[in-house]
Amino acid sequence: MAISMHPVTGVPLNDITIRRKTINEEEAVTVHVMKLQGVSYTVIVHHFGVDARRIGEVLRGEVWPEAAEKALALSDDLFARH
Repeated sequence: MAISMHPVTGVPLNDITIRRKTINEEEAVTVHVMKLQGVSYTVIVHHFGVDARRIGEVLRGEVWPEAAEKALALSDDLFARH
């Protein structure tokens, strides 16, 4: 992520290069994988450039309820290879 400076105060700011209004299934699986990896909720929200409520809906299974199971399967496959 690029860092820019606030034009008035000069405080460094992280740029958000991608902004989403919704999360698709592949992104929902990625949200769950990131959570399994220990990435914080705040960082996940920032990486996806989406309203925090969308990430909450995914993690609670309100949207893309099968994403959690798919993420676990991906994680199991990854750990089985090592």
